[in-house]
Amino acid sequence: AIDGVHPGLPNLRDHDLSIYFKTQGDSLALGGYEQNPEFWKNVDPHFHFGLFDLDWDTFNQNLEGHIQRCPLIETLGIKSTVCGPESFTPDHKALVGP
Repeated sequence: AIDGVHPGLPNLRDHDLSIYFKTQGDSLALGGYEQNPEFWKNVDPHFHFGLFDLDWDTFNQNLEGHIQRCPLIETLGIKSTVCGPESFTPDHKALVGP
């Protein structure tokens, strides 16, 4: 538990650092957006959802931003990790139509 963290807090996103914080119970979920994302070219057409092993070298780029925005993060442990594919198009525009 982190003092002062509760489910009623708003989500926080820092566009300059490409990171976000959001509450999950009495904990914080930390996330971010990769500067140079890897595109998954050969997706199985039957794929619906799955997870990958976390690439710590990539996540550490985001973690540095979290620590910059909230220095307390550097003294906390990481309870668990989740790493899955994002559902964004390369240009971040919506897919519309059949």
